[in-house]
Amino acid sequence: MSEAAAWRILVTGAASGIGLAIARRLCRDNAELVLSDKDAAGLESAARMLAATGATVVALPGDLCDAAVIEGIAQGAGPLDGLVNCAGSYPVTPLMELTADEWDRVLNLNLRVPFLLTRAVARGMIAAGKGGSIVNISSTASVLARPGIAHYGASKAGLNQLTRVLAIELAPHGIRVNAILPGVIETATVAAALTTPAARDELAAKQARIPMGRLGTPEEIAEMAAFLLSPAASYSTGSLCTADGGFSLGIAKY
Repeated sequence: MSEAAAWRILVTGAASGIGLAIARRLCRDNAELVLSDKDAAGLESAARMLAATGATVVALPGDLCDAAVIEGIAQGAGPLDGLVNCAGSYPVTPLMELTADEWDRVLNLNLRVPFLLTRAVARGMIAAGKGGSIVNISSTASVLARPGIAHYGASKAGLNQLTRVLAIELAPHGIRVNAILPGVIETATVAAALTTPAARDELAAKQARIPMGRLGTPEEIAEMAAFLLSPAASYSTGSLCTADGGFSLGIAKY
């Protein structure tokens, strides 16, 4: 962020996990925050916590799968310098159990919403003539196949290509578009899912594949997001930045 003046950043999925960690990190960079999440109570709690640190925070709850809500949030956010598309859904459902409705829900939130919100925010950035930075939170699931994530993996692969295409289209307006591909991150959602031996075994198997030998933290993803939003990344656009401890590199050991 600029040291001379506050930047105004919209973060979706900001009530918890990576989104909240990003919002918390941006407070250190003098950012004015506009936060959005479907979880209205969680969002209000997050906004109060961040405001208590002295940050300027606006909470705009709503279901982003409703196009009208997206337009309302884009307008309510006011002039923006940055956007973090972090809201997402990660169900695990085998192909033969995967319904068309579930497919549509995941593709809607994980891909259609970033497209619509980026378009709405970019309009304001172009009108203001100051440029801006957009960061999409993708996943290593966009490049690593595994059972049960046909819809999730497809949505994140699509988000990667959306990032590249929009980077080209928006570059003439001074708007940069980049993506972060987190690996296995130690969020409350991951911890809450460890209720069965099978779930714990799956996580242990994933960790065994990570050359760095540990899970990532939301704060580590937040640091990368803050960098991509900042002038320090002024020559970076269309980048897919992996943060997975080496998980996607291949076979960690024999």
